[in-house]
Amino acid sequence: MLKIFTTQLFGVFKKIQDHEDEKIEDCSRLLAQTITGNGTIHIIGFGELEGIASVIVNGHESLPACTPYAGKEMEAGDCILVFAGKTNDEQFEKLVHHTVTENVPIVSVAGVEKEAALLLNENFHIDTKLLNGLVPGDDGGRYGFPVFITALYVYYALYFNTKEMLEEYEI
Repeated sequence: MLKIFTTQLFGVFKKIQDHEDEKIEDCSRLLAQTITGNGTIHIIGFGELEGIASVIVNGHESLPACTPYAGKEMEAGDCILVFAGKTNDEQFEKLVHHTVTENVPIVSVAGVEKEAALLLNENFHIDTKLLNGLVPGDDGGRYGFPVFITALYVYYALYFNTKEMLEEYEI
Protein backbone atom coordinates (compact mmCIF):
# COMPACT_ATOMS: atom_id res chain seq x y z
CA MET A 1 0.00 0.00 0.00
CA LEU A 2 2.78 2.44 0.87
CA LYS A 3 4.39 1.98 -2.54
CA ILE A 4 1.07 2.74 -4.28
CA PHE A 5 0.49 5.77 -2.05
CA THR A 6 4.01 7.10 -2.67
CA THR A 7 3.77 6.59 -6.44
CA GLN A 8 0.38 8.32 -6.58
CA LEU A 9 1.58 11.18 -4.36
CA PHE A 10 4.61 11.76 -6.60
CA GLY A 11 2.15 11.80 -9.51
CA VAL A 12 0.18 14.60 -7.82
CA PHE A 13 3.40 16.57 -7.23
CA LYS A 14 4.34 16.11 -10.90
CA LYS A 15 0.92 17.39 -12.03
CA ILE A 16 1.31 20.48 -9.85
CA GLN A 17 4.82 21.06 -11.19
CA ASP A 18 3.78 20.58 -14.82
CA HIS A 19 0.43 22.39 -14.83
CA GLU A 20 0.69 25.04 -12.12
CA ASP A 21 4.21 26.35 -12.75
CA GLU A 22 3.09 29.66 -14.28
CA LYS A 23 0.49 30.25 -11.56
CA ILE A 24 3.10 29.54 -8.90
CA GLU A 25 5.37 32.10 -10.55
CA ASP A 26 2.58 34.71 -10.68
CA CYS A 27 1.54 34.04 -7.08
CA SER A 28 5.15 34.22 -5.92
CA ARG A 29 5.47 37.59 -7.63
CA LEU A 30 2.41 38.84 -5.70
CA LEU A 31 3.90 37.57 -2.42
CA ALA A 32 7.27 39.19 -3.21
CA GLN A 33 5.54 42.49 -4.04
CA THR A 34 3.70 42.32 -0.72
CA ILE A 35 6.96 41.79 1.16
CA THR A 36 8.95 44.45 -0.72
CA GLY A 37 6.07 46.91 -0.30
CA ASN A 38 6.18 46.41 3.49
CA GLY A 39 2.84 44.61 3.48
CA THR A 40 1.83 41.54 5.44
CA ILE A 41 0.93 38.09 4.10
CA HIS A 42 -2.04 36.83 6.12
CA ILE A 43 -2.22 33.02 6.06
CA ILE A 44 -5.31 30.92 6.72
CA GLY A 45 -6.30 27.32 6.18
CA PHE A 46 -9.78 25.84 6.30
CA GLY A 47 -10.90 22.39 7.41
CA GLU A 48 -8.05 19.95 7.75
CA LEU A 49 -5.66 22.76 6.78
CA GLU A 50 -6.34 24.97 9.81
CA GLY A 51 -2.82 24.31 11.12
CA ILE A 52 -0.98 25.34 7.99
CA ALA A 53 -0.58 28.95 9.11
CA SER A 54 1.23 27.77 12.25
CA VAL A 55 3.55 25.53 10.24
CA ILE A 56 4.36 28.31 7.78
CA VAL A 57 4.73 31.15 10.29
CA ASN A 58 6.66 29.16 12.90
CA GLY A 59 8.66 26.92 10.55
CA HIS A 60 12.35 27.23 9.83
CA GLU A 61 11.61 28.32 6.28
CA SER A 62 9.04 31.05 6.57
CA LEU A 63 8.72 33.99 4.27
CA PRO A 64 9.14 37.41 5.85
CA ALA A 65 6.02 39.33 6.84
CA CYS A 66 3.82 36.24 7.35
CA THR A 67 1.21 36.12 10.08
CA PRO A 68 -1.88 34.01 10.76
CA TYR A 69 -5.03 35.61 9.36
CA ALA A 70 -7.15 37.05 12.15
CA GLY A 71 -10.13 38.22 10.10
CA LYS A 72 -9.29 41.87 10.56
CA GLU A 73 -9.23 44.63 7.95
CA MET A 74 -6.31 44.50 5.59
CA GLU A 75 -3.86 47.38 5.32
CA ALA A 76 -2.86 48.73 1.93
CA GLY A 77 -0.23 46.43 0.47
CA ASP A 78 -1.33 43.33 2.41
CA CYS A 79 -2.44 40.07 0.84
CA ILE A 80 -3.99 36.80 1.94
CA LEU A 81 -2.66 33.29 1.32
CA VAL A 82 -5.54 30.83 1.82
CA PHE A 83 -5.56 27.01 1.72
CA ALA A 84 -8.49 24.57 1.51
CA GLY A 85 -8.88 20.94 0.56
CA LYS A 86 -11.22 21.72 -2.33
CA THR A 87 -12.63 24.85 -3.92
CA ASN A 88 -16.16 23.95 -2.83
CA ASP A 89 -15.31 24.54 0.85
CA GLU A 90 -17.94 27.05 2.01
CA GLN A 91 -15.59 29.16 4.16
CA PHE A 92 -12.99 29.19 1.39
CA GLU A 93 -15.54 30.31 -1.21
CA LYS A 94 -16.84 33.04 1.11
CA LEU A 95 -13.36 34.42 1.85
CA VAL A 96 -12.28 34.39 -1.80
CA HIS A 97 -15.50 36.08 -2.88
CA HIS A 98 -15.23 38.74 -0.17
CA THR A 99 -11.58 39.58 -0.81
CA VAL A 100 -11.90 39.69 -4.59
CA THR A 101 -14.95 41.95 -4.43
CA GLU A 102 -13.11 44.20 -1.93
CA ASN A 103 -10.00 44.25 -4.20
CA VAL A 104 -7.79 42.61 -1.58
CA PRO A 105 -5.03 40.57 -3.24
CA ILE A 106 -5.39 36.86 -2.45
CA VAL A 107 -3.47 33.73 -3.37
CA SER A 108 -5.70 30.69 -3.06
CA VAL A 109 -4.65 27.04 -2.97
CA ALA A 110 -7.16 24.15 -3.26
CA GLY A 111 -8.13 21.22 -5.44
CA VAL A 112 -10.46 22.44 -8.18
CA GLU A 113 -13.71 20.50 -8.49
CA LYS A 114 -14.58 19.80 -12.14
CA GLU A 115 -18.09 21.12 -11.69
CA ALA A 116 -16.87 24.22 -9.86
CA ALA A 117 -17.76 27.51 -11.45
CA LEU A 118 -14.96 29.64 -12.78
CA LEU A 119 -13.07 30.93 -9.77
CA LEU A 120 -13.21 34.64 -9.11
CA ASN A 121 -9.54 34.38 -8.24
CA GLU A 122 -8.52 32.35 -11.26
CA ASN A 123 -5.33 34.31 -11.96
CA PHE A 124 -3.97 33.72 -8.48
CA HIS A 125 -5.30 30.24 -7.73
CA ILE A 126 -3.10 27.14 -7.54
CA ASP A 127 -4.85 23.81 -8.08
CA THR A 128 -3.46 21.04 -5.86
CA LYS A 129 -4.84 18.44 -8.30
CA LEU A 130 -6.02 16.41 -5.31
CA LEU A 131 -9.72 15.57 -5.21
CA ASN A 132 -9.86 11.95 -3.98
CA GLY A 133 -7.89 9.44 -2.00
CA LEU A 134 -4.84 8.02 -3.74
CA VAL A 135 -4.98 4.34 -2.80
CA PRO A 136 -7.75 2.10 -4.13
CA GLY A 137 -9.39 -0.09 -1.49
CA ASP A 138 -10.85 -3.57 -1.85
CA ASP A 139 -14.33 -2.10 -1.39
CA GLY A 140 -13.97 0.18 -4.43
CA GLY A 141 -13.32 3.31 -2.36
CA ARG A 142 -10.15 5.35 -2.34
CA TYR A 143 -8.09 6.14 0.75
CA GLY A 144 -5.17 8.37 1.62
CA PHE A 145 -6.20 11.97 0.92
CA PRO A 146 -2.94 13.83 1.76
CA VAL A 147 -4.29 17.36 1.50
CA PHE A 148 -1.84 18.75 4.07
CA ILE A 149 1.15 17.25 2.26
CA THR A 150 0.09 18.71 -1.08
CA ALA A 151 -0.63 22.11 0.52
CA LEU A 152 2.88 22.15 1.99
CA TYR A 153 4.31 21.14 -1.38
CA VAL A 154 2.60 24.17 -2.93
CA TYR A 155 3.81 26.39 -0.09
CA TYR A 156 7.39 25.26 -0.67
CA ALA A 157 7.03 25.92 -4.40
CA LEU A 158 5.85 29.45 -3.51
CA TYR A 159 8.59 29.78 -0.89
CA PHE A 160 11.43 28.84 -3.27
CA ASN A 161 10.17 31.13 -6.05
CA THR A 162 9.45 34.06 -3.74
CA LYS A 163 12.81 33.66 -1.96
CA GLU A 164 14.59 33.75 -5.31
CA MET A 165 12.70 36.93 -6.27
CA LEU A 166 13.52 38.56 -2.92
CA GLU A 167 17.22 37.71 -3.36
CA GLU A 168 17.16 39.77 -6.57
CA TYR A 169 16.04 42.73 -4.40
CA GLU A 170 18.64 41.72 -1.77
CA ILE A 171 15.95 41.19 0.87
